[in-house]
Amino acid sequence: MTINSVFENFKRKKVIIIGDSMVDSYIFGEINRNSPEAPVPIVDIKKEDTKLGGAANVALNIQSLGMEPILCSVIGDDEDGQIFMKLCKKNNLVTRGIIIDEHRKTTNKKRVIVNKDHILRIDNEETNYLKSNVRNKFINNTEKLIANNEIIIFQDYDKGVINKKMIEDINKIDHLFIAVDPKKRNFFEYKNVDLFKPNLSEILNAFNTKDDSINNLNSISDELKSKNNIKNIMVTLSNKGLVINNDSGFIYNKIQKKKIIDVSGAGDTVIALATILFYLKLPEKFIAEMCNLAGGITCMSSGVSAINLKELLENAERNNLDVYL
Repeated sequence: MTINSVFENFKRKKVIIIGDSMVDSYIFGEINRNSPEAPVPIVDIKKEDTKLGGAANVALNIQSLGMEPILCSVIGDDEDGQIFMKLCKKNNLVTRGIIIDEHRKTTNKKRVIVNKDHILRIDNEETNYLKSNVRNKFINNTEKLIANNEIIIFQDYDKGVINKKMIEDINKIDHLFIAVDPKKRNFFEYKNVDLFKPNLSEILNAFNTKDDSINNLNSISDELKSKNNIKNIMVTLSNKGLVINNDSGFIYNKIQKKKIIDVSGAGDTVIALATILFYLKLPEKFIAEMCNLAGGITCMSSGVSAINLKELLENAERNNLDVYL
């Protein structure tokens, strides 16, 4: 088996992404002077940009990997919601899974970038759970879209789209492969899933510990796997790599040192890629190496962006990752 053939195996496969979507806004500028009004720098704007973020960025990564994403999310009936829908159209994402709530605000994360350094972020959002009527409409619509598909990704950013009831309702559907990128509020609500991918801070916070040793990660991931009946746990450790815990054992896979410019969106890339590789039941070492590689590539550019499949495959071949297949 070659790496190229792996990706051919799931080409055009449909994947349902459920979760919190947002608009990622960017202001790129220069600092040449300080403000006379306060002890702060003045940013002279040179360029502005908007991109799809959150669950929508996971959908873009799925698309970049050659599959067909179906994004299921809730946005507001506001200017940012209109921008979001235009960006979906521009990126050829289907919108039949998007519910518009006229009483809700569309999340917008605005970042200020100077010389590739992220110096400020301004969030305009609300994080309350959906009202019952909107949630029921969203769940019904999502279940219809799931009917003929089997791969589900929960992309949870704690913005209120996902709650315990939604998780339980989706879990009742047979023959699904469910992957999860969790956040704080619903962390322990995901049970009987195929892949659970927190980052280091998320799993440490969930277990109320500051011990980030590999031994402790082995212990608490064992506990989580057993308690919630999770088949595969992957914990991403930023520039230290990742760990995988499943019935085959526990592995720690370090990452090659790369220059990290911006970690934004790296988790979106990793959950998209890991979902498919675990779905195909590929060797854990191969999955770990590929996910470390993909996350590293994403961190080498400024701003949220989807993985480039050609670049990923070229780097994988250059690093001889096919030896792990």
